[in-house]
Amino acid sequence: MGKNKLDGQKIRLVRRPSLLAPRYLLRYIFTTEQQVEQAAKILNIIIKRDGGVPDSDWADLMLSSRGLYVKVRKKLIDTGLVEKRNNVFRLSKDFSKALEKMADYWLNIVEEFEKGDRSIRF
Repeated sequence: MGKNKLDGQKIRLVRRPSLLAPRYLLRYIFTTEQQVEQAAKILNIIIKRDGGVPDSDWADLMLSSRGLYVKVRKKLIDTGLVEKRNNVFRLSKDFSKALEKMADYWLNIVEEFEKGDRSIRF
């Protein structure tokens, strides 16, 4: 049971997630509303600028403080929502790929348990 890209990241998962708008997804990933606001600003600017923002434009992405910006940017990259390629921030498909891997991994655990495996440890 190996590590994946989301190890160490806190993502709140619920049985019936409420995803009425893209911003709601951010509430499952970030712990404070200020972090959600900062993440939304970064993502909205990436979208507004046709999918790419040079890292030299970091000040345009900042909501209130450099510390908040750096923390949120790191989590966006670590969770796979955003990638930095050729010094440009872009939206990424890695988040959904990581969630698919986690879902498959969990399904395997449940199936092994149902077959009688009681050696599974967390």
